[in-house]
Amino acid sequence: MALFLLAPGFAFVAGVYATGRSAIHEASPPPPNSIMALAMVTGGSLVAHTFAAAVFLLGHVLNSWTRWSWPAPDPNPYYQAMHLAGGDGTATSASFAWILLLLTLLCVGTFLATRGVMSSPIGRSERVGSALYGWFWQIEKTQGAYAYVLTQFENDHGTVGYQGLLEYVTLDAEKQISSLVLAHAEPFSLAILEDRKVQRTATPRADRKLRVLLTKSEIKNIVYAPLVFEDEADLEVEIDEHPASDPLLGDGTD
Repeated sequence: MALFLLAPGFAFVAGVYATGRSAIHEASPPPPNSIMALAMVTGGSLVAHTFAAAVFLLGHVLNSWTRWSWPAPDPNPYYQAMHLAGGDGTATSASFAWILLLLTLLCVGTFLATRGVMSSPIGRSERVGSALYGWFWQIEKTQGAYAYVLTQFENDHGTVGYQGLLEYVTLDAEKQISSLVLAHAEPFSLAILEDRKVQRTATPRADRKLRVLLTKSEIKNIVYAPLVFEDEADLEVEIDEHPASDPLLGDGTD
C-alpha cells in the first residue's frame, strides 16, 4: 500500500529529472537512500494526493448541492481504498481496478504537470537550477564552457592535458564528473620544473577537429570558463576572465 501511495512521488521525481532542458548535460537524481530523494518522493506524493483528494471533495460538495446521485460504486478512490476489505476480508475486483486506474492517471498527471513547471520560468530560475545542477549550474545557464583538463597520462614533456569546448558531461549523484567530451580539443603537456615553475608545452597536430572522451579515472583536474557563443559557425566565444574549477576535483592549474 505504501508503494501505491508513493507512486505519484516517483512520477514527480521523473518529471524533475527528465525535462531535457540541457544540451550538454542531464542532471542526475539524488541517491535513493538520501534525505533529498526521500523528501522529493514523499513531498511530491503529498502534493499530488492533496490535489486529487480536493478534486473529489469538490465533487462531493457539488453532489450535495445539486442532489445528483453518485454512480455505484462511489468514484472516490480514497473512499474505495478505505473500504476495500469487507466483513469477510475480500475485496471487489472492480474497486481495485478503479483505484489502480485513477492512480495511474494521477501519476501521469503529476509527471506532465511537473514537466510543465520545470519548463516554465519557475523551473528555470536560479534557485531551482542550483539545486539540480550544483556547481555545474553556472555552465548550464550559459551555453557551455571552455575547459582545460589535466589527465592522469604522462609523456616526455610532463602530464598530458586537453583544452577545448565542453561538448557533453555526465555527473553522478554526488555531482562529480563521471565522464566528459571535449570538442575542437587541443592537446598540451604540463610539467613542474625544479624551480617550481610550471611549463606548458603545446602539442601540434594536423587534425583541427579532435574530439576527446575522458572518464573519471582519467581526469586529474579541470578548469573551465562558462562561455556564450557569438557565432556558432566560427566558434568565436566570450570567456569569463576568472575560470572556475570543479571543487570536487581540486584547484585548477594551467
